[in-house]
Amino acid sequence: MINQEYYVWTEDCQFGLLDAANEFTETVQNKRELLSVDEALAYRITTQGDCDLIPDVYYSPKYLLSEKLYALLRPFDLDYVQFIPAKIDQKPEKFYLLKVINFISLIDDKKSKVTIRRGSIKGVDRFLLSNELANINLSDRLMFKVGHSPVTVVHKSIVDTLMAQNLQGVRFIPVTAWSAWAGTR
Repeated sequence: MINQEYYVWTEDCQFGLLDAANEFTETVQNKRELLSVDEALAYRITTQGDCDLIPDVYYSPKYLLSEKLYALLRPFDLDYVQFIPAKIDQKPEKFYLLKVINFISLIDDKKSKVTIRRGSIKGVDRFLLSNELANINLSDRLMFKVGHSPVTVVHKSIVDTLMAQNLQGVRFIPVTAWSAWAGTR
């Protein structure tokens, strides 16, 4: 079944939360298209975390990836994923904003609870994927957003690669077990 192949990338906020440090960064991170960007995006920590380690991903609520995580994802060469250099105030390490511009709305309507506005999925409480997803080439569905919601879904092949690396702050929940409240448990 298609749902066994996918995970939801969820937040691990023990390292703190970020916000865009300027209007340019906020505009770039919120655009739903691939962009040509000539300067590093700027972020600041708005909520200190419980852990002083430098994680492999910060949330802003977008994903800011460490160089290690960037190096692991880059070889998948997904034409609908963009990595934009980013800086975090008072952190010397390099980071990359992960932009996923792959919107797939193939969900099981009977087993999902979503918010639809103007014909697009905008919010997701819980969902299961439709078996129709199998009709799309695997390379075109390795990572995607559920409709135009912030929910990022990742194929098992990528999850297995990442989880073998003992990454900090990276958490995946099987689609079959995920709900909007899963991260609070």
